[in-house]
Amino acid sequence: MIDVSSLTEDQKIKIVEAVLQKGISYEELGIDRVTWWRYKNKKRKIPNEIAKKAAEYLTPDELLQLTAGVDTSKIGINEAIGVIVKATKDPDFRELFLSMLQRSLGEFIKAASYSYPVTSEDLQTFKKLLEKKKAKHTFEDHWRYLNRVLKDNNYVVSLEKIKDYLLEQEEESVHRARKMAIVLKLFIKEIVKPKDPILAQILYYSFSIPQPRTKYKPSILSIDFLKRIFNEIQGIGAKTYFLLASETGLRTGELFHLTIDQIDLKHKTIRLMKENETKRAYITFLHKETAKWIEANYLPYREEYTRRFWGGPRALGQDVEKWRMKFFPMNEDKMRAEIKTAMQKVGKVFRLYDLRAFWASYMIKQGVSPMIVNILQGRTSPGQFRILQEHYLPFSEEELREIYEKYAPKLLS
Repeated sequence: MIDVSSLTEDQKIKIVEAVLQKGISYEELGIDRVTWWRYKNKKRKIPNEIAKKAAEYLTPDELLQLTAGVDTSKIGINEAIGVIVKATKDPDFRELFLSMLQRSLGEFIKAASYSYPVTSEDLQTFKKLLEKKKAKHTFEDHWRYLNRVLKDNNYVVSLEKIKDYLLEQEEESVHRARKMAIVLKLFIKEIVKPKDPILAQILYYSFSIPQPRTKYKPSILSIDFLKRIFNEIQGIGAKTYFLLASETGLRTGELFHLTIDQIDLKHKTIRLMKENETKRAYITFLHKETAKWIEANYLPYREEYTRRFWGGPRALGQDVEKWRMKFFPMNEDKMRAEIKTAMQKVGKVFRLYDLRAFWASYMIKQGVSPMIVNILQGRTSPGQFRILQEHYLPFSEEELREIYEKYAPKLLS
């Protein structure tokens, strides 16, 4: 059930005490009242065999509660892999491990269980299927759009991410979003369904194919409500992401793909360059309080995170240096789950995409020109921005910064 040799003396005492409180007699544990008094007052150490016998009277949930204080400072990726290997081979350990996971990480497991990681084998199988069943033009169209979707989503089809992604694409081009949704549904039907029918059904019906006349209506949000959610988010990574999404109005994909050198905290600037055919924000800004908060809270956390967990990407065959350059190297599904948990505590769950709509409406209601909003949210490409700046736009970069600082939403004020 549990390796009692790794427990502290206080944890062993808690286990024996909990069992005695259940009505189990001293004799059944192989001790007497005087011996228990010595154990409880640390006059004598509890032998491992006594602790093990006591642990057998407790459920996995009870054991988890009593041993939750295990020191995790020295636990890294190698220990995590070792736990997984042991769980695959030891049925008793597996039962305890899965119970602990469900109790402590239920929401995160749920988020991960609704995701499908795409393999190179999946892509080759789908490519052959398209070549066989589709005309040349349709094949090239489907293949190009599928690769674009998968690349933008790190080759994972996720219940939460794909909805936001298609909404962001629809904002730019309904035609492109429609093409992407069609090929994605086909991929789920032909590749995911044979491997995992239940997950395929969940993913397939989680999004619809965009139509020219339909328009998504985002949730109505307020600054005070967003502040409450921000304060409820537990993870520093998820908290930082939510802060940036609320105060910049950038696309969810843009934020999750930020690199460390794209954010200049000294000058309170975020610069994103154009990628592929999608329009990308050229420049946006940070409030002074936000830059200070990130520097004091997030950067130390991020540094420790990359130091401890770089072995994970390496074990998965990923480019470790590229992973280290990510501004958010944490698992995206986990961050989304943490934000969703905070939303549930506050009493309203909405799409992360809605923060983008909130930001735009917040700025416009205060009298900011829609053209400025479009520039700051990336609805003009870098090339178009330069043309506007050189010939039509009466604002310099510093003047755009002043507009941002004066009117953009603030969660830390």
